[in-house]
Amino acid sequence: MDNKLNFTVAREDCIRCNACIKDCPHHIIGYRDHYPDIPAEREDQCIRCQHCLAICPTGAISILGLRPQDSRPVEITPAVEPDALSRFVRGRRTMRQYRRTNVDRRLIDTLLADTAHAPTGGNTCDLTFVVVDDRIVLHRILEALIGGLEQAIEGKAELPEFIAKAVHAYRHLDTDEIFRGAPHLLIASAGEKAYCGDADVVIALSYFELLAQSRGLGTTWCDFLKFILDLRPELGDLFGIATDRPYRAILFGLPAVQYARTVQRDSAARIRTITA
Repeated sequence: MDNKLNFTVAREDCIRCNACIKDCPHHIIGYRDHYPDIPAEREDQCIRCQHCLAICPTGAISILGLRPQDSRPVEITPAVEPDALSRFVRGRRTMRQYRRTNVDRRLIDTLLADTAHAPTGGNTCDLTFVVVDDRIVLHRILEALIGGLEQAIEGKAELPEFIAKAVHAYRHLDTDEIFRGAPHLLIASAGEKAYCGDADVVIALSYFELLAQSRGLGTTWCDFLKFILDLRPELGDLFGIATDRPYRAILFGLPAVQYARTVQRDSAARIRTITA
């Protein structure tokens, strides 16, 4: 990765409003010759958050080779009407019935590009997305997982009862309790630089889930897979991930059913209010 920040200011556009200086998380932007500047000796303190590019009202700042005119403008008023967003969140359901068809790869790529904007601790952005974009490939992986679990069972390995039942259901009842018949799988895996990796992978998949739902797709968090890979780390080779690093998985695809209304959970969480 190129470590040069390439922080540049179009002086003819800069109004010297001080916004970039005030908003820099590590306070490394100052003035030089009356214009914003990052001293060379402080460039290594930049976390590459692009706040300076985003906050400049006149689009005068470029950084990391990224130009403000290539960014999308942000609406001053909320882009999503609050009541509509509330209804959307309340209407989200875990999907356990999927159509036997692939999602268009272009849509998957769009969702992954949007998900890459999810926040990470310290803006490390050290995530890898592993995606299975074909239902036949995912079925082959499922067969390999089942085979590995059967070997473990035959070898008298101690496995949770629910995993043994899932293997039995697949072989004898033609029921997929692991991937739920979904055509696609996404794994978010955190790298060595991600010091908030456990949170980063959950946040990324939470963003992906809502983005996918907004595009008419169904999703299912696949902690079943995490249980399996935590018990049999060697099966992580099927996905090319290191199971000693934080990771989480989610299934997705075109839903085979449509829910008619939200559920009612307004009081499902306990609320404690701290008062003076």
